[in-house]
Amino acid sequence: MLSVDRSRLQNVVEAAGLLAANDMSRIVINDPNFGYVSLSNYAPVGKGTIAGDGEPLPVWGINTLVGTIRQNSIIARELDNSKLASLVETDRLDSERTIETLNKTLSDAVTGTNKEPLEDINGNKVDLVKDVHDFLKTNLPGNVKVESIKISTGWLKEGGRTIVPVPQPERLAGIRKIDAQQGLLKPFVNLPMNGKRFSLAGLGQSSTICLVENFIPADKTHINSIVKVECVFKVSRPGLPMGGGDALSMLVSACAQPYSLPDVGPGGVMTLRFTNGPVVGLSSWSELLREGQFKDRQIICYDVVGGDYQVDKQAKKRMLMPKYGNSTSQEFAENLYFWLRGGHLRPRIDSVVDMIGEQFKMGPRDLYAYEFANNGTISRRIIDRDPFPIGVTSDAQFSTMVDTSVQGDKTPIIIFRNNVKRLGTIYGGKHAGQPLAGIPANWCELQEYGGGEQLAAKLGRGRLGTGLVISDQTYQNRNTNVLTKAFCTLTGQDAIQPRTSFYSGGLALDIEIGGMRPSTALLDIDRMQKMKR
Repeated sequence: MLSVDRSRLQNVVEAAGLLAANDMSRIVINDPNFGYVSLSNYAPVGKGTIAGDGEPLPVWGINTLVGTIRQNSIIARELDNSKLASLVETDRLDSERTIETLNKTLSDAVTGTNKEPLEDINGNKVDLVKDVHDFLKTNLPGNVKVESIKISTGWLKEGGRTIVPVPQPERLAGIRKIDAQQGLLKPFVNLPMNGKRFSLAGLGQSSTICLVENFIPADKTHINSIVKVECVFKVSRPGLPMGGGDALSMLVSACAQPYSLPDVGPGGVMTLRFTNGPVVGLSSWSELLREGQFKDRQIICYDVVGGDYQVDKQAKKRMLMPKYGNSTSQEFAENLYFWLRGGHLRPRIDSVVDMIGEQFKMGPRDLYAYEFANNGTISRRIIDRDPFPIGVTSDAQFSTMVDTSVQGDKTPIIIFRNNVKRLGTIYGGKHAGQPLAGIPANWCELQEYGGGEQLAAKLGRGRLGTGLVISDQTYQNRNTNVLTKAFCTLTGQDAIQPRTSFYSGGLALDIEIGGMRPSTALLDIDRMQKMKR
């Protein structure tokens, strides 16, 4: 009977461990550098993750964050670009602080020492300790009483899984065969890249039980995603042997690995235009990124305060510094980096390299749109009509104006409008660093914008890509909160309302290369005077 009791109690404690693991994956933190972060990815649908614009924000899964930074480190190496490498390192150092905060939050959650309430994406309170205690109280047999419960976090010396695929192509991934299984990276192992350490958490498609003997208590080196529940029970059985009376203490332990939902955010659109036609010497991204390609006169960087510049009346651009540190080629690299970061783990490394070498073939009025496809390739197409507000830079984001020269007498004015550099509600403005939605909201499916249902589906967008239909075509013009039933399912049923840009994709970055005219001292002085006004 004691053997039966132990087996029954083991099942109950394992179920409590899975409950604790589920609660851990529900907890969301608000990080100053990356916005909302959790063990799990979450689509932009939560009522508790609302930006200043009234729309929900996505949540980075911690493995997606770490994997994205590592993948961009590979891209920086393949392109041999020091500016990209520098930006990767900044994000890597910031992610270490994010992991430290997340580890502490999870530790506080399992010990009940959190000073502030913990919440999920809908603002619901997550009380892990109470949930475990209530579950045990409800499900223990009548002859068993709890003497003690200890819940702790840690990692596994063996075992565990992730849902993070090996970067493609595998020959560029820098992954040993023993560090992957079934095409997925293993957790809790060092996955070094460019001399830096990267390690993933154990997070599967669903919460699962792990071997207790593989559990290692929390440390500062790993993402401590594994939860351990240890219970001491007093089991009553009349006539126990060896003079033990009618009750016996029994220690029962279980470990569980939390879940992570897949990352469904499609990233934003990058647009590129040559307003006066192609420029000799600027025929591909490789030339835009090449150091020494430009002879810079002046580069001025602004951030936007008070709302979206050129949309909100009170919004204005503020010059950050008289002397800006980037060269023109570094400015191209920086803006490219933040667009790539928004694609998370979706782009293939070789597709990024191919994009950099691809020649521009556009006319004076053409507009290139770059997007991330579901299969990891990068879509580049000319769109006939621009769905995005012209010349707009979103609140708290950045606009840079470059006066430079190339090929002797060519003096382009280049304008970068970056809407995704600063992430999150703390520093990212009212849109929290999310791409600006196009108008109409279903532009990706309309041929007049160079779209179509099948193309949109390949990009994870539109009716076929999201499984949603726009049920209210006028809400966008009324500034109605997107949570008020703007979308429904394909069958007309109510749906969880996503961020508007989730449906068709939004504008992450716009680059305009224009203003070409012969270089003369008089014109240079005139241009500088206009830029300083």
